[in-house]
Amino acid sequence: MIIYKCRFSGDEMLSDAFKPVPVKDEDGNEVPGLIQIQSQKVSKDTGGSIDIGCGNEFGGGDDEGADSGAELVNNVVDETFGFDLHEIPMGKKDIKEYLQLYCKNLRAKLKEDDKVTGPEVKAFTQAAPAFCKWILSKYDDMQFFTSSSMDPDGSMAFAYYEDVDPLFVFIKAGLIEEKC
Repeated sequence: MIIYKCRFSGDEMLSDAFKPVPVKDEDGNEVPGLIQIQSQKVSKDTGGSIDIGCGNEFGGGDDEGADSGAELVNNVVDETFGFDLHEIPMGKKDIKEYLQLYCKNLRAKLKEDDKVTGPEVKAFTQAAPAFCKWILSKYDDMQFFTSSSMDPDGSMAFAYYEDVDPLFVFIKAGLIEEKC
């Protein structure tokens, strides 16, 4: 399994168990530098995914096994089943300032890292304007999450909805892959 950790704080942000995929814009083009994962609601007691009902309307099973008293949590955000992410309120000006400072600091951090090649730093630098523009364009539909240490300079997760459960977006260069 691969755990993706914040390059600044070392906090775990996601894992390959969530099958990260590139982010696509409205036209189906890949937004360079971003990855996303799909979340779901799970039972706090068992960690099992929950059928939201509607019988077999969406190809699922019947409703008989659903426990109406089960506490539901998001499997990315929850501290037990996920990565203990914390939602933080941010105005559009705040997120713009965060992205500017974060990208500047991340570029410097990438340059310091012996494992990161010059072309990788250049690719990040070229991708940053496009992914920042995409994040800002989705601002009205997004929620913002920080890692468990709540490091204001660390990586964030950006969540938005296309369906029942949110998609979580991450700036890929801000994450370090660690095999475990």
